[in-house]
Amino acid sequence: MASTTRDTDARRDEYATYAPEGVTCPECNQPIGVLEPCRRGSVERQSGPPAVVYRHSKCAKPYRTA
Repeated sequence: MASTTRDTDARRDEYATYAPEGVTCPECNQPIGVLEPCRRGSVERQSGPPAVVYRHSKCAKPYRTA
């Protein structure tokens, strides 16, 4: 059971992966290449469950926690 903000913070990136074709980074609004490593994460939405997002590795750094 999640008991801390760190466990439930949807801004945290989940893991490194490759984005599907046509995905744009929400931080810099630039496309992510098909074979470009990126970070998968999620963002809260008011209208439903968190949405999956892909960010460039350099754009995701502010969201990483040790």
